[in-house]
Amino acid sequence: MWMFKRTTSYFFAAVDHILKLFGFSKSAFAITGKVADDDVHRRDEQEIMVFGTWSPMFTVLAALALFNLLGLIAILLCYVLVFTNLPIYQGMFFRKDSGKIPVSVTLQSVAFALLASTLAIY
Repeated sequence: MWMFKRTTSYFFAAVDHILKLFGFSKSAFAITGKVADDDVHRRDEQEIMVFGTWSPMFTVLAALALFNLLGLIAILLCYVLVFTNLPIYQGMFFRKDSGKIPVSVTLQSVAFALLASTLAIY
């Protein structure tokens, strides 16, 4: 979890600061509703991450996770990072409940990861 927090917090802070310098910053934090139903309670007991809604943070995390997965496939050096990102892969590809990563975030992340991999090759 500390790796996720560190990766996204520094990235978003840098982007937000640059956007503020140019007068384009519109970032804001939205308070989300906490609904206690059986599905949420079951996931909490099983210690399963809940991704549920769209967030730019999820896009960055998922793109980094996919970039690491592509690196694992291409050069076989990213085993630890891929293993660390297993909950994200599960949320993107295997979960069918309401706590999965939205399809729009998955598609954006795939595009960003392929773009980053393509740029890394050249």
